[in-house]
Amino acid sequence: MPMWTEWCLLAALFISTLLLAGRQWRSVSFLAVFCGAALLLIGMGFTWQRHLQRSESSNRELREKVPHPEKNEYVSSANCRACHPDQYASWHRSFHRTMTQLAAPETVRGDFKNVVLKFDGDDYRLERRGKEFWVEMVDPDWKLVRALQQQAYETGKAKAPPREPVQRPRIWKRIDMLTGSHNMQAYWVAGEFGNQQFSFPFTFIFEDQRWAPRDEVFLKDPEAPKLVQVWNGSCIRCHATAGKPLQDPKTSIFKTEVAELGIACEACHGPAYQHVKSNQQPLRRYAQHARGHADPTIVNPARLDSRRSTEVCGNCHGVKFIRDQEDWMAHGFRFRPGGKLEDDAPVVIRLAKVPADPRFPEEVRKQPEVLHGTFWPDGMIRVSGREYNGLLETPCYQRGEMSCLSCHSMHKSDPDDQLAAQMEGNQACYQCHGKYRQTLAQHTHHPEKSSGSLCYNCHMPHTTYGLLKAIRSHQVSNPSVPTTLQTGRPNACNLCHLDKSLGWTATQLTQWYGAPKPNLTEDDQNTSAAVLSALRGDANQRALAAWHMGWTPALETSGRDWVTPYLSQLLTDRYSAVRYVAYHSLKRQPAFVNLKYDYLGTAEERRAVQEKALQLAFARPLANTKSSVLINSDGRWQTNKVTKLWLQRDERPMDLLE
Repeated sequence: MPMWTEWCLLAALFISTLLLAGRQWRSVSFLAVFCGAALLLIGMGFTWQRHLQRSESSNRELREKVPHPEKNEYVSSANCRACHPDQYASWHRSFHRTMTQLAAPETVRGDFKNVVLKFDGDDYRLERRGKEFWVEMVDPDWKLVRALQQQAYETGKAKAPPREPVQRPRIWKRIDMLTGSHNMQAYWVAGEFGNQQFSFPFTFIFEDQRWAPRDEVFLKDPEAPKLVQVWNGSCIRCHATAGKPLQDPKTSIFKTEVAELGIACEACHGPAYQHVKSNQQPLRRYAQHARGHADPTIVNPARLDSRRSTEVCGNCHGVKFIRDQEDWMAHGFRFRPGGKLEDDAPVVIRLAKVPADPRFPEEVRKQPEVLHGTFWPDGMIRVSGREYNGLLETPCYQRGEMSCLSCHSMHKSDPDDQLAAQMEGNQACYQCHGKYRQTLAQHTHHPEKSSGSLCYNCHMPHTTYGLLKAIRSHQVSNPSVPTTLQTGRPNACNLCHLDKSLGWTATQLTQWYGAPKPNLTEDDQNTSAAVLSALRGDANQRALAAWHMGWTPALETSGRDWVTPYLSQLLTDRYSAVRYVAYHSLKRQPAFVNLKYDYLGTAEERRAVQEKALQLAFARPLANTKSSVLINSDGRWQTNKVTKLWLQRDERPMDLLE
């Protein structure tokens, strides 16, 4: 119970006792009244003593845990709990808190029961020792030194390449940290260069309860170099609060510091040392509550304007470039909530702007194609975790007051999507577009309670990829066939109406909204856009098509069984992420629930399962016989047309930078 409540109750009891005594003075002995009052005063004394003890304990804790503010402005979320228990509880159950954690039995979700994993010719032996988790592996420090020696040789700084050892040195390493707790979990082991953290080259996927090499959980060109990550220089940017890499440029030794692992209270509210210090005074605290004004010693994103509150999220959920590498290594990002994000790190707004924008690094301005792994050709974001860039390009933000907090909330939401309470369905959009409440069906040309009348299905389709699935775009836009033709990005109509062609969509948009009808090839005019993406699209397009072929609203709209041969065809795709997505969509079909398949199996094993899946797909004639999905009237594939499109597949290297 808060101290002020205790005082009010005690005071009320004391006054009531005196009033009672005044009324019944003749029947109540003065001694009894005196004793009662004395007991109340003693109780008040004990209450005050407990308050002093709590204050002293709190002060002592602060003295022990909080460095001098000139050295560190942060106090950690533990010091927020006493005064903000509800907000602390809602944050504590969020995936932001568990973004990065220390390895412990209650945080590690991977299987360490004497497991042996193989990757790139090496064995990795996993085991649990009491409350610790260990892996025997080739010494990562040795591998790093060897890689640097090889780099020196290739750049002419060394006369000879590193010698090949008789036996690669192996070492037991304890798992120190982990990243992720929602879809999958990555693990880190300590290096010898200070507190450097090397990536353990496997990720544990929750849905499948299995280990997979780090490279195989990203949509990444299989011919590209193997992924090697150091937490101190990459993940620290967004997966910790106020991180500072602190790598010595001469020795390469890291002395990395963070205010707190994970996305903690101060990541959104700013450093809280002064706030905690000021509010140790009860009178100030109560006066602040009574006035109802913002506390100047802390930042509340809900009290900021739409631009500044959105930048709080954009600090992590945006594509940024480090303007001054040395300053970043020494101080981390200098942005603090309430400040201007652009002052610290330039944010890529549109790909087309990069070559001419002097704020961006020279190598980016000279080779803007390096950003194609993050952006669609027109500048729309194509990978997960970069929602801020999408919002920046949204008219609702540019010409209105839309912000991240228009739809999301940290403290009044479900942890899964952080969607604010009562913002499900169209409610979020009705905040500004209330006129469509009464005219929804007329506007959407779909039944009012159908998936086609959900605003976000048309204006925020799943054209972003990440975490082995499709994710909603956060750039609010309109379906456009010309944009699909120019960028290759599927439009909302064809992601739900999987059996329809771009020609069909263009006709509908022209009839309904007067959109200009573009010139189309015969394939685009007559063949399902989803089929074209699955057969001849690039890896990103194939992954999005495969995911939507398992998306319930699309299957209910377009039919189910005809997608199975296309998903079966993708089981041998060159990209492991495409195979993974296709298999998981295929398993949603009743006939394929028990199909056993390993997306990381050998090529021969994958081909064998593909043949079995195609046999299941055509075990009986397919129900959807529309020519747009290349199914003949007898329920069989148009094999020649399918083969022709498959041979046109876009195999340009793709590496999406999630």
